[in-house]
Amino acid sequence: MRLSATRALWFLLASPLASPLAAQATRADSTRRDSTAAELPPVAVSATRSGVPRDRVPNATAVVGRTAIDRGRATLGLDESLALVPGVYVANRYNFSVDQRISIRGFGARSAFAVRGITVLLDGIPQTLPDGQGQLTNVELGEADRIEVLRGSSSALFGNAAGGVISIWSDPVPPAHATEQISTTGGASGAGLDRTWSKWLSTTRWRVGDGVAQLTASRLGYTGERQHSTTDLRTLNGRLILPVSGAWTLTALIDAADDPRADNPGSLTAAELAANPDSAPPAYVATAAGKSVTQLQSGVTLHRFDDGGGQMSFTVYALTRDLQNPLTYAYIDLHRRAYGLRGSLSRPVQFGRLRQTLTAGLDAQWQRDDRINFGNVGGSPTVVRSLDQLEHVSSVGPFVQSALEIAPYATLTVGARYDDIGFHVHDRLVTATNPDDSGDRLMHALSGSAGLTVRASDATTVYANVGSSFETPTTTELANRPDTAGGFNPALGPQTATTYEVGLRGAAGDRLTYSFALYQAAVRGELIAFQEPTSPGRSFYRNAGRSRHRGAEMGGRLALAPGWSVSANWTVSDFRYTQYTVDGRNLAGRQLPGIPPQWLDLVLHAAPDAARGGWADIEFQHTSGYLVDDTLDTRTAPWTAVGVRAGWDGLAGRSRVRPFVAVNNVFDRRYVSSVVINAANGRYYEPAPGRNIYLGVSLTLGS
Repeated sequence: MRLSATRALWFLLASPLASPLAAQATRADSTRRDSTAAELPPVAVSATRSGVPRDRVPNATAVVGRTAIDRGRATLGLDESLALVPGVYVANRYNFSVDQRISIRGFGARSAFAVRGITVLLDGIPQTLPDGQGQLTNVELGEADRIEVLRGSSSALFGNAAGGVISIWSDPVPPAHATEQISTTGGASGAGLDRTWSKWLSTTRWRVGDGVAQLTASRLGYTGERQHSTTDLRTLNGRLILPVSGAWTLTALIDAADDPRADNPGSLTAAELAANPDSAPPAYVATAAGKSVTQLQSGVTLHRFDDGGGQMSFTVYALTRDLQNPLTYAYIDLHRRAYGLRGSLSRPVQFGRLRQTLTAGLDAQWQRDDRINFGNVGGSPTVVRSLDQLEHVSSVGPFVQSALEIAPYATLTVGARYDDIGFHVHDRLVTATNPDDSGDRLMHALSGSAGLTVRASDATTVYANVGSSFETPTTTELANRPDTAGGFNPALGPQTATTYEVGLRGAAGDRLTYSFALYQAAVRGELIAFQEPTSPGRSFYRNAGRSRHRGAEMGGRLALAPGWSVSANWTVSDFRYTQYTVDGRNLAGRQLPGIPPQWLDLVLHAAPDAARGGWADIEFQHTSGYLVDDTLDTRTAPWTAVGVRAGWDGLAGRSRVRPFVAVNNVFDRRYVSSVVINAANGRYYEPAPGRNIYLGVSLTLGS
């Protein structure tokens, strides 16, 4: 899909004519959408790929339901949805050019853009490429029905990811009649509330035989509080779910995204932050730093549930991505093609007198990147190339897992996976003074895990596990060489980790649900980002010798009274190098930069019967200060922010109406919400907006 055709389509979708047309149809089953049952943990978590009930899974898991995703939320990023998931730290850069910095138990914190160290799935289709880089371009949180998070070592079922899995699902159900939902949200920030943004979303659903089809379109126009942060994002997502012969179900999806503009306001020095936190570095403005992306992904899945409890799943998918990425040091032109297949089989198998669920499968992916770096003059490429190469990645990962009920109340789970990931680069910029840097890299590992769950009662599960993980550098990380040569960095290798964990989750009556986990990970070759003063704004990567990730995670929800509840996430972490030398300095014992030692999120929710559909949330967030550099003692200041949201959910005639209003950062605190780790020239800081307000309304017809 080329730029001209895609943008012509989006011009029609974004035109004023689209709104009245969309308002005549609207989206689906309001019972499904607003049911509090969506907040309860399901019997099985699909992110495990095994169909094993959640009370037998020996890992930390969380499920975020529809209400928590979009009740009074702007649905602009995963920091909103995952705030109450322990162990997950989402640093919002307020910069749509580089995405949010997402880490689970410290893994993924190195990311200069996109997602690292975490497998991301959208309706079962990988958004993580075979080299380990994840993209959120196709994710529209406004249509998500649930988000599953599997924390910790997951390599028995997922490869090339150390932190865990984030699986995002839209679950359309066949409606009795065609339905549509349309919503619009807008906000303002800045001293005079003169920096504005707006978003609209329309989802149409209709029955197809015994199945369902769904079409969602959205557009975000964003002008952030900071200079040079204008963004225009557009998505069009289609879903078709059809029962086919026997117990088989076919799911087909297509996701198209066109982001013609996403400016990059960059990061600030301490002096710039103090003088004007809303500013952007002059070099970023002068070079029109940012990106323009078009992306198309499609996939088909066949799934079967057997009466005996087994299941089979087969998926094929493909992706195209075209990126124009002007940066301060180069203009990157990237054309990516990727495709893959996934298959798994899970079924009960007797092991003597013991019941066992056996899961086996295979993941295979291929990626082709056509990458050219030009000089950048005023946001336009020069004719001079600094890099011109074709990159190929192939990944094959067979896996097997056994969940054995060694007693009526205890399950032993053992799994293994072998990952074989090949990188090949063909250097097309070869001259008499620039040698051929073509070459190959092969990275492979056998990973395993073992875990035990004990159901102490019908409502309480205790578990313990040990597992290993394997994570490669991405093609971008391999291609960014400090010596400026082409090809792949021969000194950069994968990181591996061994994680030990114990945990507890359960409920006390109908009023309290809780989870608690303790873990420690021994990491070898941790991938660390750094910058060079001679190439500011460009991230390079190296392997640390050894490091240790240790933490405690606590989360839960308490019903205080009918209609009143409080939910909380408190995460304490201690991530340190244990063997690492940089420029002759021994860094053993130092904290890893970029991750706070602790953070807390607490939400008080009120929806008493007397309010007749009215509700209100008060959210309290606190993050401690943390280091921003491996070798310096520079750190961010701790910060606390308060947000307030209120709305009403009810019927107006035959339509469901949900208006809301929200104020973020009520007390107008100035704080740093994310950092660039090991940045050159002290340019570490990515500030959050001051006080900002937004409001919106959602209208559902045909329910």
